[in-house]
Amino acid sequence: MKTKLLALALASGTFLANGAEAEEIRVPNLQTEQEFFDAMPVTGTVSTFFGDFEMEHSVPTEDSVDRIYELIDHQRAAQLYLWGLPIAAHEQLIQGYFENFEGYDYNTFVRVESFEERRGYLTANETTNYALGTFNTDGAAVVLEVPPGVIIGMIDDMWQESVSDIGIFGPNKGRGGTHVIIGPNTPQHMQPDPSALGDDFNIIKINTNRGIALARVSGGTIEETLEKWAEMRMYNYGSEPSINVIGGEDLMTQTIQPRGMAYWRLLHAAINNEVVAERDRLFMYWLKSLGIERGKPFEPNERQTAALLDGAKVGEMMAKSFVFSERLDGVLREYDWRYVLGGEWGDGIKYNQSMRDYDIFDPRARYTYEAMTTSPSMTVPRPGGAQGYVAKFEDSDGNRLKGEERYVMEFNSQPPQDMFWSLTIYDPDTRALLNNRGLKDGSDVTVDSINHKPKLNVDGSYVVMLGPDDAPEGWASNYVRTLPGRGWFPYIRAYGAHKEFFDGTYQLPNIHRVENFDKWIK
Repeated sequence: MKTKLLALALASGTFLANGAEAEEIRVPNLQTEQEFFDAMPVTGTVSTFFGDFEMEHSVPTEDSVDRIYELIDHQRAAQLYLWGLPIAAHEQLIQGYFENFEGYDYNTFVRVESFEERRGYLTANETTNYALGTFNTDGAAVVLEVPPGVIIGMIDDMWQESVSDIGIFGPNKGRGGTHVIIGPNTPQHMQPDPSALGDDFNIIKINTNRGIALARVSGGTIEETLEKWAEMRMYNYGSEPSINVIGGEDLMTQTIQPRGMAYWRLLHAAINNEVVAERDRLFMYWLKSLGIERGKPFEPNERQTAALLDGAKVGEMMAKSFVFSERLDGVLREYDWRYVLGGEWGDGIKYNQSMRDYDIFDPRARYTYEAMTTSPSMTVPRPGGAQGYVAKFEDSDGNRLKGEERYVMEFNSQPPQDMFWSLTIYDPDTRALLNNRGLKDGSDVTVDSINHKPKLNVDGSYVVMLGPDDAPEGWASNYVRTLPGRGWFPYIRAYGAHKEFFDGTYQLPNIHRVENFDKWIK
């Protein structure tokens, strides 16, 4: 009977995922035989975007074949660069921790507090104190116990997919709770019995063996933050509940993806340290064709090395174009501010990187070149329970932002939020904090509502000034010093952002290039 019903359903038409019936598509005016012959010569020149290729009796000439194979290698390398960006950043972080900190191991959190510690992380903020921990579920589930309090964070796999926030935006809403993280190779007998975990626990299944747990503490002193870190626990199931939180030692640990062959060496390590997702098997073949393979040493030959070096350059130029010359739908705001996270769905990054009919590629490459880590609260615009991020890359005349010029940003009011807002300045080369600390009068690169409060006008409006000189006297709190010869770009963050931040009611400032700041410092 079931077979008969299924046959009737199939015969009656094609159904969409939402249950609606769709007509089967018919292709009108199928190509004729003559049109087929006219589209490519049997013998002659085939002109393409990539140049002219010669055909003889329907076969590419030997010279054309050599160029075509070279083209295949270079195209694949550029796309593989984009594909590998998220896992390369997280692999860079893990490798850096093991290199920088003697005796480092998984289930250890590293505090990120000083400018030097922050500036290796893609678009880190200067407002909250971070702790980043790494974990490995290969031998046993990982148990993460989060204390109650104003903690903002997430759990990410190595591809920067996230299924859960932790802390106030997480499932326990800041009350504290236990997260049990299970990976694809976690043995069944090394997973806890859910019935023995109590009420405030969450099972989190990730798609890689390893991952990153990130926590931020909003507000509070360093001492209060340290007390909060001491209350956290992260350990493998079967081990004693414990926590290891270490200082960052004023060292720069990078998540910035390396350049040249260093990128491919890192990617080789990442794919050997992780499982292969079904969606990535074709990319693994591309890597194999370029001398990067699981279970084999990193030894690309001369031809493969040339393609990889070129592909890394072209791929990074593609990533920069995705970031700094936005063409994705649904992410632009007034004055060409762009939603980084937490905006309209459009074609932006999603915390699970998946839509109904496809997994996202360009938005994932764009975001993970520019920044790091995602979570539901970062990518779903839920007023009061989410984080809003916007960025801008041009001034009011459509020109790039230059460190040798002077600019003003006039805010009518502070961004609407329940927790804090910040304006932070980054370097487009590194996508990290603009490093002006080497200057004699280098300054913070942030203006915010907690640690770097601006001078406000009577009506609540305020101005932020940026330029290569010392801050105007009495205006250091409203000033960021830029670097001649280098670009810059701003992020505006709103944590616990109100709906006005997302729906466009709150007006973002434009960025105006000016000759001097006399008008604003009277």
